[in-house]
Amino acid sequence: MPELAWLTTRPIAHRGLYDEAEGRPENSMAAFEHAVSQGVPFEFDVQLTSDGHPVVLHDAAIPGTAAVRDLDARAVSRLRLSADQSVPTLDQVLSAVDGRVPIVVDVRRWTLGHSPGLEQTVADRLAGYRGPAVTQSFDPFAVRKLRGLLPDLAVGQASGSLMSVGRALRAVGRSMVTNALTRPDFLTYELTELPDPFVSFWRNEKRPVIAYTAHSVAEETMARDLADGFFFSGYLPTVYR
Repeated sequence: MPELAWLTTRPIAHRGLYDEAEGRPENSMAAFEHAVSQGVPFEFDVQLTSDGHPVVLHDAAIPGTAAVRDLDARAVSRLRLSADQSVPTLDQVLSAVDGRVPIVVDVRRWTLGHSPGLEQTVADRLAGYRGPAVTQSFDPFAVRKLRGLLPDLAVGQASGSLMSVGRALRAVGRSMVTNALTRPDFLTYELTELPDPFVSFWRNEKRPVIAYTAHSVAEETMARDLADGFFFSGYLPTVYR
């Protein structure tokens, strides 16, 4: 397993080093390029278009449009995050970063029935990528698949309040009982839900906990007390000033 010290020693910009007021929307090339220029590791989200192309977007859809999974790559390329920022592709992001800062790739699977080739597509791209990178997912099935497809890269299990899913799935997700089978290398957990007994159970010296998301120095202090590392947005941690 590659060295993962950066996960716990370098705060990670959530969805890039974005600032809407300065024309850098979240998960945009502008936000990613700014993170690279400042030497800041960052996280971003990947999902598939209807014709199997990996694109970078957190939500299932941009408001007012169809879901990404129902649009082909050409249609997604016409969507706008802002006046001059389109939805990036995974290939564009990897090319722009080119190993200069570490990256966290969040694999966004919405249901088991959609995007069956998502993990394989992400793995194909990352297999040839030279630079520090890890993957993570809220979906334990995706975690298990990524573990098999990318044995040389760390994979994390993400969880938290999970209020957008049903009660049964929420119970399974919050407890992370599937970790017994998937054995993730790290955990990503919602800061406002910490401390949590299940997180404490699964956390150990070889499996750090990364909290998301600190929005201020006060929340950063909380994250440092309750986790081993953290994602941030809306401010710049002291270490990068």
